[in-house]
Amino acid sequence: MRKGNLIKMAAPAILSAAMMVSGLPVMAADFTSDTAVETEAQTDEFDAADDTADAFAGDEETPFVDDQAAAEDEFAATAETGYKYVYAGLTWAQYWASEGVYNAANTASNGTKDSHDELDKGGFDTVTRATVNHGLHRGSYQCMATIDTEDGKKYELAGWSSDGKQMILTDGTQLSYNRGTITNADGTTTKLVSYEVTGIKYVPVKVKTSDLADFEQHYRVVKNGEKLYGGFGENKLSSYEYTAAVNADTNGLKTAVKNADGTYSFSARQTGNGKSFAEQDISVAANITSTVKDATGSYGEFLRVDINGDGYGALGAMMQAVKWTYYGNDATRTNVVATYGTKFAADNWMHKSMGIQLGLTDSARCQLPAGYDGTGYWSLTVYALGYTDTTIDFEATDANIVKVKAPVSDTSKLSAAIAAADALNEADYTAESWAAMKLEYEEAVDALAVAEYQADVDEATEHLTAAINALVKVEADTPSGSEEPDNTDDSSVEDVPTGDANNMMAYLAAALLALTAGAAVTCRRKIKNVR
Repeated sequence: MRKGNLIKMAAPAILSAAMMVSGLPVMAADFTSDTAVETEAQTDEFDAADDTADAFAGDEETPFVDDQAAAEDEFAATAETGYKYVYAGLTWAQYWASEGVYNAANTASNGTKDSHDELDKGGFDTVTRATVNHGLHRGSYQCMATIDTEDGKKYELAGWSSDGKQMILTDGTQLSYNRGTITNADGTTTKLVSYEVTGIKYVPVKVKTSDLADFEQHYRVVKNGEKLYGGFGENKLSSYEYTAAVNADTNGLKTAVKNADGTYSFSARQTGNGKSFAEQDISVAANITSTVKDATGSYGEFLRVDINGDGYGALGAMMQAVKWTYYGNDATRTNVVATYGTKFAADNWMHKSMGIQLGLTDSARCQLPAGYDGTGYWSLTVYALGYTDTTIDFEATDANIVKVKAPVSDTSKLSAAIAAADALNEADYTAESWAAMKLEYEEAVDALAVAEYQADVDEATEHLTAAINALVKVEADTPSGSEEPDNTDDSSVEDVPTGDANNMMAYLAAALLALTAGAAVTCRRKIKNVR
């Protein structure tokens, strides 16, 4: 027994001595001759520890092998004691910098607006469409979000409560939110004046332990054991709340490298099968379909692929970014012609009932090579938190590539859909389904007033018609204002100008004019009051 006790006392000390040697960095630039010497010393120390363990084991009445195996397993799990695994918020430019995509370093703002009066053609300079037209909640699924208020405060948003009425801030604070009004913990209120999303909020990152404190000063960090939040439930999209559990094998893991000037760079993402959340193992996208859309350019894109099926909502809630790989006329998909990295929410976004709608926009981050027109063979890869990478191979034909957008020629179907909505009685439908329809109605009215291209009109007609068909009748014993959490729309959001801050006052002025005069909305970024 004395021998056994001695072994149990000594084994942790042996293990501790071995673990005092920090794990070696993985970046090639960090390997030096000094590192080689240190590695050799490590090996000698580990050999000595093994010899000691063997000596103990030789006199052990009860086999030492089980305890030793357990210690080795523990050591393997923490072999790189010099590193921590966390989630960090990165801009799209930071995320794509090491991924070999076209013009990834370009962060210049763009001064030319697209057909939707939005600044979407620069190098990750703005995020607009999904956050303006579809509210704060949807933008918060996987995006870093900042709310600016009229009293000059900034609220760093992590997510929302399941009913969408409580803001969850990055420090865990929860504040009441109702149609642009925020109620602080002390009871004071303030009004939202702008909302900006800037990148991916939960990128798994490996960072040196010695750099972690400094790293936290530069990036939004969520440590293992802390909570991850996203969105709130609406139709096929589900909100989420998970416990962070990043490890060396987490899919999409990047290594943070501190530069000489104190800034950080990030390695290419790694492919892995480890957990992202404590609650579950990695998921595989299921029950999804993809469609290469006929050329319309409804959102300013020249190529569009939609993902639908019963499983798109689960994938969409976790989607962080999309990589497009173009192979030209190479049907074997061997020789890459160009690779593009896109951001979420502007050129990639999701709809609560009409799928994930992905597109490539003619912009600073996407230019086709000389001699190519976009037809040919492509691969599209969705990067999603907690999922294996989802790759869709497709061929784009001439019918899928937008060349010249047709001007508006026929608005009769859109006018008819608007008239059909006008004839409906709000009291006949549940509050949530009516709000969802009203959002699409407002966009349809907008399109009818300002649309330059037939594609915009046709898309608005499709969406409004679908929303009308999705209206839910009030049951005889159910008040019209009753809540339906599973069919809640984020359309309670108002006063949400985004993108270029220089245009803020213009947006507010246009919105005030429209509300006061009852005029048709003349700006895409208008204040929406759908409740």
